Amino acid sequence: MQIQSLSRHSTRDYLLLVALSILLLPLGSQAQPATSPSSESSAEEGLRTAYLVRSAEALPVVLMSARTSLARNGEDTSFTAAAADVVVVGPAVRALAASSDQADTLRQSLDASVRVAACEIAMEKAGVSPSDLVEGVDTVPNGFHELFRLQSNGYQTLQL
Repeated sequence: MQIQSLSRHSTRDYLLLVALSILLLPLGSQAQPATSPSSESSAEEGLRTAYLVRSAEALPVVLMSARTSLARNGEDTSFTAAAADVVVVGPAVRALAASSDQADTLRQSLDASVRVAACEIAMEKAGVSPSDLVEGVDTVPNGFHELFRLQSNGYQTLQL
């Protein structure tokens, strides 16, 4: 009888000890997002965002979102970013041409300091030359690599 009572108390005490240990773990030992010097400095400067766009249909919404995220002077400030980049890959690069239906929306975004970059690989495959692009659109050798570069510089990214 004495042995059963002791083992019951030992099991209960052991479980209590485990539960308390878990609860008392210091927060530093729990998984935290990794920060790099560049992402720490971006927190001081403000959030920087980058959007990867594959679809011409998604481009107007992305441009509007990027533009409004940079809103200043009493405009919508529900979310404010310090920088907004839009990287366009695939056939969507055709929508960056001055002759496209998206040209006015694109110009508005460029005027609002949204950086728009077209993938040169996609441009070549789509038959779009740099001279076809709306003035102010940057080109990058590889759109995916540009997104990786932006991520490594602390940008928060979204792919559409």
